[in-house]
Amino acid sequence: MKQRKRLQAQKSQKQNLPYECFHDDFLQIMAKIFRFSRWFGVAGSGNVLWKTFGLCILLLLGVIEGVAIWRVVRALAGLSIDIEGHRSVTARLAGATFYASSITTLILSWKLSSSWETIALYWASIDRSIAINVSSDKNIKTRMITVTSVMVTCVVVEHAMSMMSQVGFDCPPSLVLKRYTLMSHGFLLLRTDYSIWFAVPLLFMSKIATILWNYQDILIVLISMGLTSRYNTLNQYVAKFSTPNKDFPWNPHDECSKGQTWRRIREAYVKQAQLVRRLDKSLGGLILLSNLVNFYFICLQLFLGITQGLSGDVIKRLYYVVSLVWLCVRVSCVVLAAADINVHSTKALRHLHASDRHYYNVEIVRLQNQLSKDYVALTGLGFFSLNRTILLQMAGAIITYELVLIQFDDHGFTEHKSALNSTTF
Repeated sequence: MKQRKRLQAQKSQKQNLPYECFHDDFLQIMAKIFRFSRWFGVAGSGNVLWKTFGLCILLLLGVIEGVAIWRVVRALAGLSIDIEGHRSVTARLAGATFYASSITTLILSWKLSSSWETIALYWASIDRSIAINVSSDKNIKTRMITVTSVMVTCVVVEHAMSMMSQVGFDCPPSLVLKRYTLMSHGFLLLRTDYSIWFAVPLLFMSKIATILWNYQDILIVLISMGLTSRYNTLNQYVAKFSTPNKDFPWNPHDECSKGQTWRRIREAYVKQAQLVRRLDKSLGGLILLSNLVNFYFICLQLFLGITQGLSGDVIKRLYYVVSLVWLCVRVSCVVLAAADINVHSTKALRHLHASDRHYYNVEIVRLQNQLSKDYVALTGLGFFSLNRTILLQMAGAIITYELVLIQFDDHGFTEHKSALNSTTF
């Protein structure tokens, strides 16, 4: 009978956990974001209708990607009728990469959304198991809303300029849809293939793909902000506790309780590192995909701008600059937000090194060794860690690849020109 009552109590406690964990502002905002993401296919743990809608989105994206890959194969095999401009091999490959990244983002985001309830329960259990009275971050909700609003506004402005640059201001209203479809998806459709029955679904799916492409970056930034906020509150507690003040006055007869408090602080950092690694397992695929895709499109934009120059009217040249700047800013936001976790994971060391001699004990030494030797950071499935130095590494890699591509492009152009000259004369 006692065992049955104990099992019922554990079951009722487990059922109440999801409601308890959402008292955290960060978890509340993330739950709302995952619920909103159902509108563009990330069904997660939604009902059957949302999952059906998400599967339809995934199926349509898969059809577009299949056609894009087929167009790339035909272009490489020399079977395409037109491989100039928006139907070149580069454009076809860029289109196929864009939709492939959207499909992968949808699958990985769906997986993360499905497991978020379990992650939230683990997040809440870490909060409850910390045996020190750490105050919560009251400004995390405002910061998350601000960052999301700014990034969404930048995305809308950049995409609106993209549409204007492809349509132009001289296009009659009746031809806006046709011109935009042929310009933005010329790697898929020829003029003879155009039909409004293709254009409308393609327009809808292109917007879904654009949202998914930006959604993964926003997701990484927000989750990184939540983890950084937890480290920041722990660091503030250590800063207060490591120096004599009115809150923690030094008492020579209270050394035992001080040692126990430092042990609880050290255990709090251990649990925080476990939480980062738990989220890294769920978020690593999105981090890897985000960095690879953004790196590819930055290299592509720079390569086309250097080799072809800024041509066209003012809106096209302005869009090129805005698009490239926004890509670089977005990559920097993702990397720096995630790198803050690594920075804040060791930030308490300076407070420990400067702690008062009356407070120094064996637990402080253990905490120093733990923080200095335990490397905590988000990774791209273990291939790389997101820290402050990775931005410089990415910049160096972009410059290296651009120089190599330009050399090959010039070499190919010189050989092609020599062949033409020898044929002519």
